[in-house]
Amino acid sequence: MKKASIVQINSEISALNGVTMQGEEGQFVYVEEVSELSTAKHYEVISETGTIDTKGFVVINNIPVSEEGRPSFEERFRNRAGLVDGEPGFQAIRILRPVSDDTYAIMTIWDDEESFQKWQTSKSYENAHKKRGTSQALPTTIFPRPSFVTTFKVG
Repeated sequence: MKKASIVQINSEISALNGVTMQGEEGQFVYVEEVSELSTAKHYEVISETGTIDTKGFVVINNIPVSEEGRPSFEERFRNRAGLVDGEPGFQAIRILRPVSDDTYAIMTIWDDEESFQKWQTSKSYENAHKKRGTSQALPTTIFPRPSFVTTFKVG
């Protein structure tokens, strides 16, 4: 299985060969390999579509999932409809399984923030999330804490 890391850059770490992302919490690098740096979060890439460009807008939905909820959560993403893939401004998606904690990272990369915002108000977004709050949704008991979103600019 393909490995990935997200590494926070600090004064001791100046550059890595990957996608450099600037966000409110600092500068990070996404690499599709394992980084041995102590500031790295490690993942397994369980699903991917598209190519990550050297510029754009990154949205990471950080979703804590209980151990018993992992199989059904991953199955849902493996069988996703892929509606986002054809949206204007969409570059790539990575579904990242955490190696050492419980928080998955659903990373989408867009040409710009405007493309992402347009998708959020589209029929495609509505269809992709139509099971939320219904009996077909994943049980809320598999989510030990609320999810949170982080955004970054690339390039």
